Amino acid sequence: MINEKDKAADYTDLHPKRIGILGGTFNPLHMGHLIMAEEVCKHHHLSKVIFIPAYIPPHKYVDDLTDARHRFQMVKEAINENDKFEVSDLEIKREGKSYTIDTVQEILKHYGEECEVFLIMGADSLNELELWKDIKKLSQLCHFVIVNRSGFSTDASPRLAELIGDDVISDIEELRIEIEPVGISSTGIRKRLKDGTEIKGLVPECVEEYIRAHGLYSLA
Repeated sequence: MINEKDKAADYTDLHPKRIGILGGTFNPLHMGHLIMAEEVCKHHHLSKVIFIPAYIPPHKYVDDLTDARHRFQMVKEAINENDKFEVSDLEIKREGKSYTIDTVQEILKHYGEECEVFLIMGADSLNELELWKDIKKLSQLCHFVIVNRSGFSTDASPRLAELIGDDVISDIEELRIEIEPVGISSTGIRKRLKDGTEIKGLVPECVEEYIRAHGLYSLA
């Protein structure tokens, strides 16, 4: 939970920070998520990266979205040994659709307006940004860090540029990073589990153990 001392986000520290946010369904969390967070954290000298599981994603339909408490727990166990990674259940507690503008505002409220927020996302999410709630306001509250993903462009669409302005687009281009493609997706992992195929190496061992212990994703 958000007030747990071991890995939950501590909102009482009001010193200036460079805070990364990695949101998603984490259905389940996999090695690609951890590699992306690690690379961005290191490359942009972030104080911490907060993983925030969505309660309900607003822009995608997932017909086999496992219970939020399981997704939160899998993230918590997977990041337990990294002192720069934390997990927050603020979107789960809020319930309803998980809009990023609400989450970023809550982070800024607790950490103080002087902190810098870096929103980490894969290239597949870049041109969904034009559909996001209050995208213009969001672009003024945080930085967008785009990480390459095979098959997706890292160039912003003309429509997005029109909505958020050239200065923000320049910021996106400056912060963009490239990592070695990992070729892992939560969708693929769920399919492998349903098919009875091995997922070793695609998720942390603790996540695989959790999935098996709780019989998630139709795994007997």
